[in-house]
Amino acid sequence: MLQRLKDNFHLSMITLVGVIASCTLLPYALYRLATGSYLVGIVDLLMIAVSTVSVWMAWRTGDTEKPGFLMAAVFCFGAVLVCMKLGQDVLFWIYPLMVFIFFLVAPIKALLLLLLMVSAIVSLHFADHSRIFNSGFQLLAFITTTFITSIFAYIFAYRTHLQRQELRHLATTDPLTGAATRHSLTDELTAAIEQYQQKNSVSGLMLLDLDHFKRINDNFGHQSGDQILSQLVPLLKQMIRQQDSVFRYGGEEFVLLIKEIQLADLHRLAEKIRHAVWHQLSLPDGSALTTSIGIATVQQATDWENWLQQADVALYQAKHQGRNQVVIATGHEADKSDPS
Repeated sequence: MLQRLKDNFHLSMITLVGVIASCTLLPYALYRLATGSYLVGIVDLLMIAVSTVSVWMAWRTGDTEKPGFLMAAVFCFGAVLVCMKLGQDVLFWIYPLMVFIFFLVAPIKALLLLLLMVSAIVSLHFADHSRIFNSGFQLLAFITTTFITSIFAYIFAYRTHLQRQELRHLATTDPLTGAATRHSLTDELTAAIEQYQQKNSVSGLMLLDLDHFKRINDNFGHQSGDQILSQLVPLLKQMIRQQDSVFRYGGEEFVLLIKEIQLADLHRLAEKIRHAVWHQLSLPDGSALTTSIGIATVQQATDWENWLQQADVALYQAKHQGRNQVVIATGHEADKSDPS
């Protein structure tokens, strides 16, 4: 649980805002109901309920965008309703709410929601002048301070969003080849297994290894080996769909996750990739480069480790059967050692 909060910033923020909102609003809701302010009390309870449901949805589904937007929209709507009923007493709560919103949704969406909320509050002032602001100067001060708060919160949230994207890219992208890293492989395989269990959507896995790569580094140098790896990944990406993924699993090992594909089609695609590597990539001396591939579908897997293990066993068999070939996993474990 704690690890999931550490790994998912948006989930942790939705959880934090939900807990703070519920703990803060509950005493007020009970007080409003006890003193006869039923509308305000009901609105407070509604925001607590939405916070609880949104946090549950985010944890249950892994989707944080929809729960975050639901919570933000209801908070803004609730603030307008309470402001209409209680007037100036609520205005101080607008400012922490403005900051909360930027943690719940994308910066531009937060800015639009806050614009709608402030516009609605200002409109209420003109509809009932005595309800919210005592003077035009107070109204102007509210508009100015909310504008300044929104702009600076937007800048901070936007810059933070860009930095998180950059850090995520650095953590999940191999700098040499541009393939996804092993770090992100586990989550993708787990998601593919869940898709199969829930929707019967079959995905396929290829474990690809360049034959005799150590000899390439020894004979031609590591720079030549790096150049071959950097040429391989673009070739692989050309042969798969946008929804599929390429991961660098080891030095010269790559994993391809192919979604919505049956075993026969996966086998044909693997053969095309093997043939393309053989005929389109070459060593510095002009000799052919070959690859061995082990494949397995999610139907054979009990978990992501087992799925990857089956493809690894198939790759091992391809190596020991002469290399430059594709082997389909049978799902049986096999003792193995690292072939040279």
